Amino acid sequence: MATLEQELMADFADLGSEEEQGFGDGGGDDLADLEKDFGGGADEDGNEDMAEEEEEYAAEQRKKKHKGPADIRGATNLLAKLQPILQQIDEVKDHMEEVLDGESIEDNPEYQLLKEANEFSTQIDDEITAVHKFIRDHYSLRFPYLEELIKNPVDYAKTVAIIRNGPLDDIKAISQDPDNVVGVPLKNILDAPSLMVVTVEAIRAAGRELSDAELDLITNACVLLLDLDKAKGVLTAYVQSRMNVFAPNLTTLIGSLTAAQLINYAGGLAGLAKTPACNIPPLGSNKASGLGLSTNVGIRHQGFLYHSPMLQTIRQDLKIQAMRIVSAKLILAARVDLVHQARDGSTGQQLKEDCERRLDKLTEPPKNQGVRALPTPDDKPSRKRGGRRARKAKEATAMTEIRKAQNRMAFGKEEKEVGYGAGDSTRGMGMIGATDTGRVRALQIDSKTRAKLSKKNPGWGGDTTLGSGTSLKGFGASGTSTTLRASGLRTGGVGAPAAGTSSIAFTPVQGLELVDPKVREEMNRKRKADDDRWFKGGTFTQLGGGGGGAKVDSGGFKVPALPMKKPNKS
Repeated sequence: MATLEQELMADFADLGSEEEQGFGDGGGDDLADLEKDFGGGADEDGNEDMAEEEEEYAAEQRKKKHKGPADIRGATNLLAKLQPILQQIDEVKDHMEEVLDGESIEDNPEYQLLKEANEFSTQIDDEITAVHKFIRDHYSLRFPYLEELIKNPVDYAKTVAIIRNGPLDDIKAISQDPDNVVGVPLKNILDAPSLMVVTVEAIRAAGRELSDAELDLITNACVLLLDLDKAKGVLTAYVQSRMNVFAPNLTTLIGSLTAAQLINYAGGLAGLAKTPACNIPPLGSNKASGLGLSTNVGIRHQGFLYHSPMLQTIRQDLKIQAMRIVSAKLILAARVDLVHQARDGSTGQQLKEDCERRLDKLTEPPKNQGVRALPTPDDKPSRKRGGRRARKAKEATAMTEIRKAQNRMAFGKEEKEVGYGAGDSTRGMGMIGATDTGRVRALQIDSKTRAKLSKKNPGWGGDTTLGSGTSLKGFGASGTSTTLRASGLRTGGVGAPAAGTSSIAFTPVQGLELVDPKVREEMNRKRKADDDRWFKGGTFTQLGGGGGGAKVDSGGFKVPALPMKKPNKS
């Protein structure tokens, strides 16, 4: 019995034999149909077109190979485009046609050449950076970390072109030899400190020698970078020389290079004159400068005006305001140049002086005003709200005499404390209850806020049957105090000489009280008689010895005798 696997294999075998048989029978017809449908069996014309495409592709590849690596191919193309521009500049640099009155600057053919030169000059910087990176990546195999010692791309390319594959331990001899690609010795390119650092680092460099192909590639890249730098110098000099003719006032105000960049970016002098002053700072700013993780990017618009010579000396925190000032004058100068007025640049010089005066005023430190005298004090009391309600409000928040005494301390004395423990659980009492308050001047009582007694309760000094005496009715009724009825303080006086004693007494119940000395003596006598009645003749009945031989103490009490000694047991 066949298994499932054997049955599947048999089915696949049968299926394969059927496909081979069908392909063998009608396979040729099917291929013919396919060639007919998809253009198969092309004639000789199709073969010729394919051969031409292959030749064009091969020529393009040879051209790319001739231009160099892909990293510096853009710089090579740019230098090729610059050749006709440099040739035209060389032809017209010696003579310059004046702009006629009423003639538009944009219609002048040399103005178009100026725009193209300015446009190419802005592209050269990017290509120089790309070529410098290419040289740095390839020459680091020979001299590592040389790019960290020489930061300038042009100086770096000149140094690489001079050193090449020479001995790194003898840089001093190489630096004095003028026979090289650049044509000048290395000591004329680098300053003495930089040359000394390069010499020391070359001795310790752990690089390898470059092959002839690598060396030729690096040398060609160095020559390309130097040619681009030379072309940039020619274009910049031409632009600066021609801007004094096309835009003299604008050039006088912000410089020839910045003026050329703004005119080129705005599409001509007419476009720049129509641009609002608020839109001048963003012109030429790099949008990628605000990208990144940091949010503190400083000034937002860093365009052509930001890098102009006039704003280089301004502090960073004042550059936004300075750009607003210069932008307004810049538009005025562009409009003057557009109508062909002030061809000598006098208006631009006047606008420049106005900007410099405002910028100097903006950056100067504040004047020293000196020490100013204080104003004359106003001795008039401030107007305060009066009335009963205002006094009550002041009394509710005023500090009491007890709190004032608590806040004072006697000199050289320790204050009393209440509470338990130490720290916040205790409170100092200050001078509360102290007899000497330490006041040099008596307390002044404000008559406006002094409490007044009503007519129904006159208190001390009220009318009595004896005239103007006091009426202390019911005062000190308890204890040993007297009720001075119909006899005020003025009848006998406080502390009269006839009495011989003071009428002021301190009692544990009432504190300070006014009493009559005679009454006090009578009360003391009665109290002593009562005490003698009950306690003077008392004896100890439980103790022996009798009263004849008992001792008496100073208070009149008998002192009991000592107990009898117990007899000793023998």
